[in-house]
Amino acid sequence: MGIGLGIFLAVLGAVLFFGITADVSGLDLQAIGMILMIAGAAIVVITLIYPLIRGNGGHEERLPGDDRRA
Repeated sequence: MGIGLGIFLAVLGAVLFFGITADVSGLDLQAIGMILMIAGAAIVVITLIYPLIRGNGGHEERLPGDDRRA
């Protein structure tokens, strides 16, 4: 879900930044578009890196009857 949300935000930001030329009073659509593109890229990067940081936590699978001590 994270990668999809990140791509969606990046595309929405690109549309606002590059595609919309209308002037809306009180809103800078290019700034909002840039913020959304940065947020989308950050979400994609965090989503891809999080499993690497989390790892397996050093857990070891133990089967019933296995008397090894860690």
